[in-house]
Amino acid sequence: MGLVAPKRAPLSASDRGTASDYSKGTALRRADSPALRGLLAALALAGAALLALAEPTALFTVVIGSLETLRRSVSSGSNHGYALVPVALAAVAAAAGAWRGMRAAAPALVALGVAALLVALLIDLPDTRSSAALPESVAFADVRVTAGPGFALELAGAVALLVSGAALLARGKARPA
Repeated sequence: MGLVAPKRAPLSASDRGTASDYSKGTALRRADSPALRGLLAALALAGAALLALAEPTALFTVVIGSLETLRRSVSSGSNHGYALVPVALAAVAAAAGAWRGMRAAAPALVALGVAALLVALLIDLPDTRSSAALPESVAFADVRVTAGPGFALELAGAVALLVSGAALLARGKARPA
């Protein structure tokens, strides 16, 4: 009584391969364009550069009198303790990950954009609007605060990170063909 090998089972596919790729589905395709991914990574790098550039730039200036005599200027970094430097460095790392196609880069860019936006709106915006808490308001009657270019750079960098991260999140989802 010898063992007999079973016959081969018939296959439904042709010799050249399967008819469709069942793992990806037939009606869905992934929108993965290296050019778009590179463009969004470049936008994230630009946002990180704007955040880094905003730190030494004037956040607000204190002017006195109707002639608007400049009393002093405060940089963005000194106002919030250079909090956007680690955000910018992490955004560079996330942009490199986005360029390589890492999935975790998109939510990281969104989180970094939200963090930069919170610093700009919760810490820096009130200081560009109020003049009552300034030490110059005790000695001078007409003291005003004017927002400088540092605040605009912070907002632009935060928005660039948010847009690139949100676009990477939207691009990574499956879409109908």
